[in-house]
Amino acid sequence: MKTAVPKVYRNYYRQRTANQWLKVKAEVGDPGAIRPFLAGNWKMNMIPRSGVALAARIFDICKDIKDVDIGLAPPFTGLSTLADYIKPDFLRSEYGLGRNVFLLAQDTFFESKGAFTGEISAEMLAAIGVDRVIIGHSDRRTNLGKYFGFGPSIAKRLSRAFLTQELGHLKAKEGVDPQILAALEHLTAEGNQDILAGMARFLEEEMRERAGESDEAIQKKVQACLTHGVQVVLCCGENREAREAQETFSLLDRQLRIGLEVVSPRTAGEVVIAYEPVWAVGEGASPAKPEQISEVHDFIRNLIMDLYGEQIASTIRILYGGNVKPDNIVEIMNIPGVDGALVGGASLKANDFAQIIRFGLNT
Repeated sequence: MKTAVPKVYRNYYRQRTANQWLKVKAEVGDPGAIRPFLAGNWKMNMIPRSGVALAARIFDICKDIKDVDIGLAPPFTGLSTLADYIKPDFLRSEYGLGRNVFLLAQDTFFESKGAFTGEISAEMLAAIGVDRVIIGHSDRRTNLGKYFGFGPSIAKRLSRAFLTQELGHLKAKEGVDPQILAALEHLTAEGNQDILAGMARFLEEEMRERAGESDEAIQKKVQACLTHGVQVVLCCGENREAREAQETFSLLDRQLRIGLEVVSPRTAGEVVIAYEPVWAVGEGASPAKPEQISEVHDFIRNLIMDLYGEQIASTIRILYGGNVKPDNIVEIMNIPGVDGALVGGASLKANDFAQIIRFGLNT
């Protein structure tokens, strides 16, 4: 007995009926039809030459595919090389692809120029042909503190030896706040070492959790991109602790309201939203269940409706990211609120990412 294949629309309109969002089939090229967006985030992988070779293999398998948008996000070092390769005229003549291939950067900085060593501005990205920038990815929101050592370096300052030394320096100065001296004397006392150790562990955990990008920094990056004519893929998502504490919706509400505060109704069409639950991202993690994806995407779309109205909410594209693979893309794209995928590891394999791009096709 054959398993029924879900009905998947590669182009569609979205309607809201009885408080439900539905997809209605559209033909390729229909005015106003939504085209899914399948974006590959290569993260810190691929030197420029390898990135071009990977793109070429993907395009070769996806010849003549014009009904979805394809995004490739190499590291900064590969952007210029890939930009030169994916010129529209070349893609059209070589692979039969239309203007549906987009170059994505994985991040940007919110200032245009200045003494910001190691940063890349949205203006620089626009100048080399970047179409869209991924902003607020979970790697940057939550994971940076694991590597930059903010927690341990700060927590070490709560050791008795360090505080005793600082107390001695402060006592040698004039005009030091007596409350600071009293606090240091209390913390360095012999009987308070358990309190000091507990505070150090607490601070280390807090700093590690908060060492990633803030909602306010992400908002500035959104504004910088839109100012320079670069579209935005704004990521949001909850970690496992927030999910288990039933704080998913309050967290997403905060992330999106702050991130979108600088986006006017006129520029809302320049933004794609990507929901990526942190607990479903990475090797060994399991993707979110369809019902979990569906309820979150409906929540996000209703939030967009509150902010911008039903018309924008019905057309704005909301992607899912988190262990998207060839064997689950059809199920994911069958969810009425999903308009594409932000793909990590599978986008580094030409056959896998090509199958994701070709979701719902028989060949």
